[in-house]
Amino acid sequence: MIKILITDGLASDAVARLKTNKEFELDVRKSTEANELLEIIPNYDVLVVRSATKVAAPVINAGAKLKLICRAGAGVDNVDVEAATAKKISVMNTASANSLAAAEHTIAMLFAMFRQIPQAHASMRESKWDRANFSGFEVTGKTLGVLGLGNIGRLVVERALGLKMNVVGFDPFVKSLPGVKVTSSIDEVLTTADVVTLHLPANKETKGLLSRERLSTLKDGAWLVNCARGGLVDENAVCDLLDSGKLRGAAFDVFREEPVQFPDRLAAHPKAIVTPHLGASTAEAQLRVGMTAADQITGFFLRGERAGVLN
Repeated sequence: MIKILITDGLASDAVARLKTNKEFELDVRKSTEANELLEIIPNYDVLVVRSATKVAAPVINAGAKLKLICRAGAGVDNVDVEAATAKKISVMNTASANSLAAAEHTIAMLFAMFRQIPQAHASMRESKWDRANFSGFEVTGKTLGVLGLGNIGRLVVERALGLKMNVVGFDPFVKSLPGVKVTSSIDEVLTTADVVTLHLPANKETKGLLSRERLSTLKDGAWLVNCARGGLVDENAVCDLLDSGKLRGAAFDVFREEPVQFPDRLAAHPKAIVTPHLGASTAEAQLRVGMTAADQITGFFLRGERAGVLN
């Protein structure tokens, strides 16, 4: 039997699909504490995680039977891929299954930020009819700077063009994209865009990418959206720039430390809109992610396929 441990839950249809294979024995948990995972991992051939479980080297080294780690989602920054590779354990993800949800969340955050919708909603909940303080801006005609033109970035570009925005973008692996002025410099994006959105993975090259120094090159009154990964942006610098007015607004779905430890300066800032890493949290995306993971795991063990394998 191939024993599969699912630590952060998975769509019920995906679990059902895996259960149709008599070769698989499933242990499905909604959440798993780090100490418990370290204790039980030696019993399993497959580990399936979402974003909550951190698969660090000690867990990987304890997985005596472990053959596959499946990240049911796009990023693998919560998995020590290098340690897994050293142990000859395959790591896979479901790269594009939640791209649409993340792109739509980015556009939702963009509109909410431009029109101060959460702030106006909170004001009305306090029984205030305050129109004067919530005058907003239109996205039409604004220049959107997109850092990262992969699956999610391209979907954001498509929607921004449909909104009649101008788009300038940067991606080290993309030289041209219809409707986009693709530049070879991150700094050119930052200095020309009215609003900047990030769609980059978290790795050694991107950690701290938008430092205080880089953020200071943004146009006066710019906006910033991060629905990519925490740690790409200096959050304290963002707060300082919001305080000074250099940044008109910020919208963050991801954070340097997750879960956020409250009180948190960015989460509490009146000019910031924040959500608790909801980019992929739609019913449709979770179903796609789960079914993709189930199909890839089945293909890996029963047909020798390597769809989604990163190492």
